[in-house]
Amino acid sequence: MTNDMPTDELNPDNYYGKILNGNYSEKLKKKVADYIRRLHMLDELDIPVIIYLAAWNKGEKTIWYEFVSRQFTELMRCKPPEISGAFRNSIIDRREYSYKDDYINIEKKVVDKQELSGSRKKLRLETRKKGNTEAIYKLLFEKGRAVWLKDQAFIESFQQDRIYLSLGCMTIVSKEMEAAEEKERVVERLESLLNETGSRLFRK
Repeated sequence: MTNDMPTDELNPDNYYGKILNGNYSEKLKKKVADYIRRLHMLDELDIPVIIYLAAWNKGEKTIWYEFVSRQFTELMRCKPPEISGAFRNSIIDRREYSYKDDYINIEKKVVDKQELSGSRKKLRLETRKKGNTEAIYKLLFEKGRAVWLKDQAFIESFQQDRIYLSLGCMTIVSKEMEAAEEKERVVERLESLLNETGSRLFRK
């Protein structure tokens, strides 16, 4: 017995994706329809995370959303079909954190907006190989309002259709990231002060 939702049961007025109305396999369409049904149910619970189902064609840069939660549209202040462009245009940088062998030292990789624009295909290739992704995005909105989002997603491939699905959730981590940035600034100021003090001592 399957819980797959027939594609014709989806309300066409509420669907803004591409796959269900496109020339794709029935397997992919059933999978997308089932994900959308389940995500709608989660969205009605008002859970404190932003949930989404994104998709892209193999070898292409463009990504679109098959489903976005109400929290996502409220954050971006636009309609679901506009989310992809609005999100991309709001990004200041993308950060990945990885632990070293000692699980104490953390390596941070920061990709700014300009670099990110030119490396999306590479990032998606890396994501497909891993099967999942975890990153933190810094977004900048009107009047200088900044928001940090932690993005975690599971990647699923459909080789017959040359389509990749990204089923993910994002949480707002602005307070944590602002605190971390302030800590980094304090450490940098202390190191600069110590270096300056040490130079003066040696000159004497």
